[in-house]
Amino acid sequence: MSKGQQYLQFFGSDALKRLHGCAIAEADRGTDSPCHGLAQPLRRPQVGFGNPRAPIVFISPSPLDVFSTSNEAFTEWLEHEARLEHHMTSETPHPYFQFVRAVLTEARRRMGQKLEKHDVLDFAFHTWAVRCATENPDRVTEGALNQCVDRHLQGLLTSINAQVVIAMGGSVARHLWWRTVRSWDGWGPMTGLHGRVLDIEVANRTVPAILSVHPYQRGIDLHPEVIGRAIGERVRPDVLQPTELKAA
Repeated sequence: MSKGQQYLQFFGSDALKRLHGCAIAEADRGTDSPCHGLAQPLRRPQVGFGNPRAPIVFISPSPLDVFSTSNEAFTEWLEHEARLEHHMTSETPHPYFQFVRAVLTEARRRMGQKLEKHDVLDFAFHTWAVRCATENPDRVTEGALNQCVDRHLQGLLTSINAQVVIAMGGSVARHLWWRTVRSWDGWGPMTGLHGRVLDIEVANRTVPAILSVHPYQRGIDLHPEVIGRAIGERVRPDVLQPTELKAA
């Protein structure tokens, strides 16, 4: 069974139809839509990649490149990284892939374990607050993010049943902060909130959400080890063991 078929079985065709129908409806609204410039009828919204039964969920503001939002793209990057010639070129490594692998490496180290090659696909699911890919994250307005989160993200998190959420980037962190804290006391730049943990409500249960800078943020030290340590403190070591993907 392909990954696409697995996602269809896990999330259900109705959920995928609603997601695609949402993009069509918002595109029809034109400038009246908070998703103007994001939602396009012929651009399929992205569900995510990785393992939907994974204990860890990484949430970014939006997919920047539809060609990198797949298990195949991540696997191809892993194979590329392993080849000797890669280390003899000046190619820039994919910042997202590099960051999340470093996060999982530290989480494994914290548990006294060794990172396996496909951990980032087997033990994590990667998704977005806004599902329509865009060339510029600045196009993701607060209105678009709030609408997409309210319509789709909570249901997705309920289906995944994650044990910990990594909220990457200021827009995602800001949304979760307000839903949880209901005050801007203590809010500040992501460089200061990096590693801060919020207890968010998902389907009548409390899930830790770790706030993180986004891997695409330039000019700062990303410190993936901070996020990895926070995961290691909140996920049991036995959780990072292979499991079979089953329908919900």
